[in-house]
Amino acid sequence: VFFSPQLPPICDEIQLAILSGSKVLGTATLHLSQISSAGAELEEGTPGFLPCFGPSFLPFYGPRPDSARTPSTDTGVAYQGRVLLELSTHMGTPDGRQRDTIAPEDIARVQRHLPRRRFGLCGVFYSATMVPAGPELLRFELSLGNYGDTGDVTCKPAASITPHGCPLFDGNRYHYLPWYGEKPVAAVTSSWEDAGHRWDALNLLRAVCRHLVSTHG
Repeated sequence: VFFSPQLPPICDEIQLAILSGSKVLGTATLHLSQISSAGAELEEGTPGFLPCFGPSFLPFYGPRPDSARTPSTDTGVAYQGRVLLELSTHMGTPDGRQRDTIAPEDIARVQRHLPRRRFGLCGVFYSATMVPAGPELLRFELSLGNYGDTGDVTCKPAASITPHGCPLFDGNRYHYLPWYGEKPVAAVTSSWEDAGHRWDALNLLRAVCRHLVSTHG
């Protein structure tokens, strides 16, 4: 995708969508302010960089399928999949290419990272306040990708949802769930590609930055 040079930019988002015919299955958004930098305003400041992203998996979310909904409980959006995406920006004249195949060396590079690791996610819900009034019973769901999604039949069931609760009036203008001394817990176990080589480098850089700030700040 080629962008004409416009400074300052007239938009800050790149919106991507997965389509099935004319139906939108899922969407994702890249914010230019998060994947680029104009650099420091000072004459000898830090140089900036053009928009770049990945290669990394980008999750897509969309409306829940009708078959996955249960009465008066599940609404909103759900995880629909992910795309391995790389975005780079180059100055110059477009060469007219709109579609290209994935290079064999890129496929071989991805194949090396296919070994998977298991990950666990646990959440403790301490309170649910300022809940709108309504006759429906409420519950919370904890999910990681499609793991933990009660409407996704491709993954094993998990203890990812809280018990149903009836909101009570707080005496002012909102409602709350009466959890009191017993807090619900949800947990999800998932399996993903081993991308520790990226996390290790990022965590190391962040640790160095924190150390420099604490010692020289």
